[in-house]
Amino acid sequence: MNMKSIVAGSVVSLLAALPLVTQAAVSQQEAKKLGNELTPMGAEKAGNAAGTIPEWTGSMSGVPAGLPYMGSGDVYPNPYAKDKILYTVTAQNAPKYDALLTEGEKALLAKYPDTFSIPVYPSHRDARFSQLTERRTEWNSVNTVLVNGVDGLQNYTGGAPFPIPKNGAEAMWNARTIHPHPTIVGELDDVAVYLNGDRQMRRQELVSEFPYSYPNNKIGDTEAQIGTNAGLVHVTVTKPARQKGQMTVVHEALDQVKNSRQAWVYIPGSRRVRRAPTVGYDTPDGPGGLVTVDDALGFNGAMDRYDWTLVGKAEKLIPYHNYRFDTPEADYKQLLMPGHANPDYMRYELHRVWIVEANLKAGARHVYAKRRFYIDEDSWQIALIESYDGRGDLWKVGILNTLYDFAIKGYVARVQMYHDLNSGAYVATRLVNETAQPNLMATPKGIKYYSPSNLRKMGTR
Repeated sequence: MNMKSIVAGSVVSLLAALPLVTQAAVSQQEAKKLGNELTPMGAEKAGNAAGTIPEWTGSMSGVPAGLPYMGSGDVYPNPYAKDKILYTVTAQNAPKYDALLTEGEKALLAKYPDTFSIPVYPSHRDARFSQLTERRTEWNSVNTVLVNGVDGLQNYTGGAPFPIPKNGAEAMWNARTIHPHPTIVGELDDVAVYLNGDRQMRRQELVSEFPYSYPNNKIGDTEAQIGTNAGLVHVTVTKPARQKGQMTVVHEALDQVKNSRQAWVYIPGSRRVRRAPTVGYDTPDGPGGLVTVDDALGFNGAMDRYDWTLVGKAEKLIPYHNYRFDTPEADYKQLLMPGHANPDYMRYELHRVWIVEANLKAGARHVYAKRRFYIDEDSWQIALIESYDGRGDLWKVGILNTLYDFAIKGYVARVQMYHDLNSGAYVATRLVNETAQPNLMATPKGIKYYSPSNLRKMGTR
């Protein structure tokens, strides 16, 4: 399928955003499609005409029978471990699969013709989200609206706010808020890899929670009951040694224009807590500064500097069910090659994706003049990203792994790789191969844990 065959009628232009003007949710009649011709999360139930994308079954809810799994924090068993590769896309045969490749994938194949490849496995659409996530999403479909231009949600109760999106902003909000897990507790590594073989690593102990995903929230509880924070974060750096003991807490607002991100930092040398300067948009982050703050999780931040367009839906080869990538049997030297990750540990499947394009507004500032996001219709996870510079040249390519988490019954973001096509460097974030899988079902600690006073108390222990 090429862009000319994108689903008819799916090209939607996002009207200029006006502050405090709401955009209506879908009608009760249209919402009845959920669970019928659409899945409970808004994807098309039917497979494609060629049979290369199967029908959604939703038959996997939790741990499949016979798979060893002790619960959240345990190594994930691979339910598709017996699958064989259908074909591998290389620089040499890429023209044959041109319609199924994104511009970013084509660029990586061209830049690394001898090493980068795309191993394609059978596509699976067995897994379904928990009943709670599905019911929250159904409630949102006729209640949730955009406010403050496109930067805020009103009447949002968790899950996906817009399972039947009408514009680019709504599709992006699904990707930004689909955290089926209430917490993340564990050690995560970020590794920058350079073409000459040099590496930089940052290890952080992460404690984070998502108030809109708390399981005890009632369906219909919204901002009045849950509050303004979409995420609460506490990180402690353990590597490199020069940053060891540095702690940061962050309050991630649901609407980052109305309520800006708040952050406080504890510096061990001075034993003091200070308010972090405004951090957002294109502030460099991570080892080597190879990503921006709003690159996190595909897109994390205020949306006000871009015009958002829903280009449509198309069939693309995207990273999917990436259980093998997290194996503790591979260290980072095996896993992360110069230029890109080792294809032997990657898995791609053919799926339908929503394509959203963001173009920088006139007079607005950001290092990315244009961004393109490929969002999986079943999981609402961002799978691939393309970021363009001010000259209109493709600059960075993001490959974002996902997998189905059996304990929480939902798809979650895993390792994310951001490639700088100019320098050949890339960074892989959220790695766990040399630590352990985080616990996504820990008891939430509540907002007091993420306060500056508690940060000070923890720093002086």
